[in-house]
Amino acid sequence: MRKVFYLGMIVMTMFVMAACSSSNTPGGALKQYSEYLQKGDYEKFVDGLTFDESQDAATVKEQKAALVSMLKEKVSKEYEKKGGIKSIEILSEEIAEDGNTAVVKTKHTYGNGETEEGDQQMVKRDGKWLMSVGK
Repeated sequence: MRKVFYLGMIVMTMFVMAACSSSNTPGGALKQYSEYLQKGDYEKFVDGLTFDESQDAATVKEQKAALVSMLKEKVSKEYEKKGGIKSIEILSEEIAEDGNTAVVKTKHTYGNGETEEGDQQMVKRDGKWLMSVGK
């Protein structure tokens, strides 16, 4: 009986963890990508971007490498000037009726106390929310 109880608790815990997984929402996914940016993990951040599906894999790989390079060279220095990213807050998310696009409003607070609010377009591809950089 004890084994059944413990097994049930483990299964229930797994379901709760899966349900609370933040990347299942556009805001949660954006927060995760922003945390990659905050940590300087630019490769993972760029993996959260959506690219034109008509491009071949080699072109997308080139574009990703160029973005990572730019982030390392320029953006990291800009964040450094501001004292780094202290916190990232999701203010709101509006999911379109079709469930495949969304707009997430964020607030970044920097180490120097400066804050910046913005909107990010998100798109759902293969069940995963990605940041849209397109049109």
